[in-house]
Amino acid sequence: LTHVRLRAFFARAGAPPAWVRAVDLLCLGLVILAGVVTLTGGLRLHLAGARFAVTSPYRLVFWAIGIGLLRHVAAPAIPIYRDLPRRLDEWRQSPVYSALVVPDIVPPGSTTQQSGGPGSIGFLIRTSLLFTVLTAVMTYPQVWHIRDAVHDPGDPLLNMWALSWVAHQLPVAPARLFDANIFAPERWTLAYSETLLAPAVVATPLLWTGLSRIVVYNLVFLSGFILSGAGTALLVRDLTRNIGASIVAGVIFAYLPFRFDHYPQLQLQQAEWIPVALWAFHRVMASGRLRDGLRLGAFVVGQFLSCMYYGIFLASYLVVVGGALMLSSVSVARTRLRVLAAGVLLAVALFAPVGRAYLGAREAVGERGADEMVARSATWRHYLAAPAANKLYGWSAARFGAPERNLFPGLMAVTLAAVALWPPWSTGRALYALGLGFAFNLTLGFHAPLYRFLYEHVAPFRALRIPALAVILVGFSLAVLAGFGIARISARIKAPGARAALALVCSVAALVEGCSTPVHLTTIPEAPPAIYADLLRDIGGSPAATIIEVPMILGGDQMYMYYSTFHWQRLLNGYSGFFPPSYVRLVAAMRGFPDASSLQALRVRGARYAVIHGELLPPETYQRLIDGITACRCGLTLVSRRSWQGREISLYRLQLGSRD
Repeated sequence: LTHVRLRAFFARAGAPPAWVRAVDLLCLGLVILAGVVTLTGGLRLHLAGARFAVTSPYRLVFWAIGIGLLRHVAAPAIPIYRDLPRRLDEWRQSPVYSALVVPDIVPPGSTTQQSGGPGSIGFLIRTSLLFTVLTAVMTYPQVWHIRDAVHDPGDPLLNMWALSWVAHQLPVAPARLFDANIFAPERWTLAYSETLLAPAVVATPLLWTGLSRIVVYNLVFLSGFILSGAGTALLVRDLTRNIGASIVAGVIFAYLPFRFDHYPQLQLQQAEWIPVALWAFHRVMASGRLRDGLRLGAFVVGQFLSCMYYGIFLASYLVVVGGALMLSSVSVARTRLRVLAAGVLLAVALFAPVGRAYLGAREAVGERGADEMVARSATWRHYLAAPAANKLYGWSAARFGAPERNLFPGLMAVTLAAVALWPPWSTGRALYALGLGFAFNLTLGFHAPLYRFLYEHVAPFRALRIPALAVILVGFSLAVLAGFGIARISARIKAPGARAALALVCSVAALVEGCSTPVHLTTIPEAPPAIYADLLRDIGGSPAATIIEVPMILGGDQMYMYYSTFHWQRLLNGYSGFFPPSYVRLVAAMRGFPDASSLQALRVRGARYAVIHGELLPPETYQRLIDGITACRCGLTLVSRRSWQGREISLYRLQLGSRD
């Protein structure tokens, strides 16, 4: 009876009472606060000696639901959802909305280009030439040492080996592509780390022509900067109709300070698929053409096959940004579903063989633990740290940074993005602001609930070790927003020369902020030690042999992998993103080499040769090892001994049937 009377009372009252409006606003505020907590990882305040913390968005949502239910019981005749469509329509017609929201300079799905401007291909060629010159400057002296140097003898040698393995294996046994020649006799070893299959498509014909492995690696490496800049410029040109804005955006994304903190990692420079995937998505929404949907699928797979981290992050970013764009125009989105489905099917078909390899690798080495990810999750503080090598802000690394978490994007990018985000807003800017917030939240990793949810419910996220690497999408979002910012400022400038000067000044400022030259380089031998020619002669026409390289150090076998690209025998050694348990056990057993347990471990694994590297050992240690082999009479027969880098390398044949 009371419930009926309350309903009748509020029905007669007309406008809802002030307390009902207040409760509705409280519920809405709690939901918004939950979104803020989800994006930022939580809010913590210290006031008058008291500490206040809000770290769980779920509690806020539960509070909003609980208060909303109580409000509905108390005022059932005034449901907020009944008037919501009308109120939203009134809001869109209001002067306030007109002041805050404006149409995009170019609608986010438009394929319209600047009148009289170059077509997409011509524009890409011109911008690629520009970014080739800029990359030579920003990576100095890399281009001057393209034949003989890489950053260090670690990850670059791993990546060089991966590119060379694909080129070697494709014409020989493509069905066994992922069973690479490291960590013998394990399978799927190429998939223990980045497969680099997309860059290998470019590298393979170059390697087949006989071009040096170092040259090919450096060409692929530098192309990541060039194509990232050109692709971003293409996207922003289509979004803004402003050439200057597109160049500034390309410069910001191509030369983010973050990139130079990961200079040794080829895969982390291969971000060129991100902007063209978004470009293709916008074209799908604008035209609904099948070829654009297929481009989208191919570009997303290209990113997966260049850098698995970036591929996973890009796919989730597309769900958020693309989903928001589709929701902004539901009627158009419905007509694009078939085209998008075609792109998804193409992506699945192209990635399926690689996915099978990664599943096989996961069975062998497992997944990343949550504790490992917590240690590589970012905080607000890390966004104040630039790489230590950065010319302007390098001092900040020691104060605010951490390994793999020097995430400062540059003041120019942030300032221009702020200009873009200042009211009035537009759909395009809102989309990339949403993407910025989402990407920032990903970098927080286990410090925010979103990544924890993805880790628990989306299997690919359990393969990632460093959530902070999602900063590449933070940088991309800032670059696009910076393009909007430049376009917005340019719209207020009448003189073409002044607009060009604005773009030039902002581009130079972004280049200066990203500058880390001269980059550190390490000389790598273009040819292997002659001992490997002796190895091949001794093997003769026999099948590939299994060899052990000594010293064997966990995480230190990269040079052996590089040398293996000249002989392609099976290595018991290896280096990758994961180490199989069998390899870890062998490393432990080899500490006593040439004792009985180490020799037994080698025989069990089918080892036929041992290469002892005197250049990697102290002289007394090397001599003691050689004397021990000579004295033990344990089935190790000297095949060859060669000079290398002022030291000595010895090759031994291991007799499998020998007894200690």
